[in-house]
Amino acid sequence: MKAFPRYLDRIASVNGLSPDTGGTGDTGIDWLFYPGMLQDSPDKWWADFGRRHAVHEGIDICFYRDNNQIAALPPGSRVPAMFDGTLLNVADDLLGRTMVISYTPPGFPSPGFGGKNLVMVYSHLDVDRDLVPGTGISRDRIIGRTFDTRTKKSKLLSHIHLSCMIVPETPHEDLNWSLFPDRKQVEYINPVFL
Repeated sequence: MKAFPRYLDRIASVNGLSPDTGGTGDTGIDWLFYPGMLQDSPDKWWADFGRRHAVHEGIDICFYRDNNQIAALPPGSRVPAMFDGTLLNVADDLLGRTMVISYTPPGFPSPGFGGKNLVMVYSHLDVDRDLVPGTGISRDRIIGRTFDTRTKKSKLLSHIHLSCMIVPETPHEDLNWSLFPDRKQVEYINPVFL
């Protein structure tokens, strides 16, 4: 359960939110989450704070506290990869683009175990055009920037949506938001527990 806090520190570091003065990787940033930002929440964290049409399929990373000041990731914030992997697909989403990256954690069978693949999904991004399916992705590589939601007149702030899921072996171009909400085919792993 060290990967997620480390990833949050990396987001802070690559965006210059707070310096790592001790050389430990700890930036001193406190990340803040409304209940609706958490995986499996039925609630919204924007607009009327009402109910979603379906439970949330991941975690939204947006708000942080630094020196007792609360702020949000601005549009264009750099988004690093959480783990090594291979880019399988780039697809449109509600607010920008989604990147689907294969991931094989230590101790897990290789990709394709039991006819399924473990993937990390990063959504609501502006994606570097040089990143195409088949590209090897190293941990901490900048894979995109948070999408400027103001261009869509959205009531959502720019943020990183992060999901970890086990998906059926399928053509890579079908790894998108038409498949992901189908809980009969997709198993979710809460990224907080990675």
